[in-house]
Amino acid sequence: MNSKHIRLTSNLSIVQRDVIHFPSIDSTNTYLLGNHTHPHGTVVLADYQSAGRGRRGKQWISPTESAILFSIYLRENIREIPIYAFTFLAAVGVFEGIARFVLPDLVSLKWPNDVMINHRKVCGILVQSKTSSEEMSVIVIGIGVNVSQPDSFFKNDLANACSILSATGIRLERIELLNSIADALDANLELLNRSGADAILSKWKRYCPYLGKKIAVTDDFYRYEGIFRDISPSGALILRTETGDRTFHAAEVSIEKEKLS
Repeated sequence: MNSKHIRLTSNLSIVQRDVIHFPSIDSTNTYLLGNHTHPHGTVVLADYQSAGRGRRGKQWISPTESAILFSIYLRENIREIPIYAFTFLAAVGVFEGIARFVLPDLVSLKWPNDVMINHRKVCGILVQSKTSSEEMSVIVIGIGVNVSQPDSFFKNDLANACSILSATGIRLERIELLNSIADALDANLELLNRSGADAILSKWKRYCPYLGKKIAVTDDFYRYEGIFRDISPSGALILRTETGDRTFHAAEVSIEKEKLS
């Protein structure tokens, strides 16, 4: 695989400014989880991924140069910082990075890590890890943001998805957006190190308009309806149903737009 380097212009303290850039790769997450080490904060960017994956094993495919597809390599003590915190941190960072170009009122977060524009998914996040020693683990945050796909791309199974262009009409240059998101991720990694996971969860809740609203949650067996009551200290969704509270660590959430008001 041939790669080159792109240098980000943001003033970063944790995320590396020199980005490893591949025109095509199977998966940026797979590359960083391979049998080699990288500096803390290494970023790998691809124009195209042939084997990109989203949460719960779903495939993530985008036409070449239509999305920013990148991963960040971190070495963290997960005894001090739980791995779920990085999922919420990534969502918050992408939200804040996009909100510098798109009206913040149009952007929202959906549990656990979907970034939405006008209630349609614009970004997917996959956090993976592997143990590197008794105390330290490798954390890889994979992020895919749809940037310039036309509205016609989002049909059938993609009807609930969008790109920044299709949802807003705003045409962004991919590296400009990557700079913005990297800057926001860097600031939130500093916040996580300084104030812990609770500070990240507090920001996530502020950006989620579905708290206190009626939602549907589907796990591997059933579909439940109720009120999105809260996020547990371990990052789980707490749903208030007619038979009491239920807690979900892995499930799909659907929102009925007419019930958001």
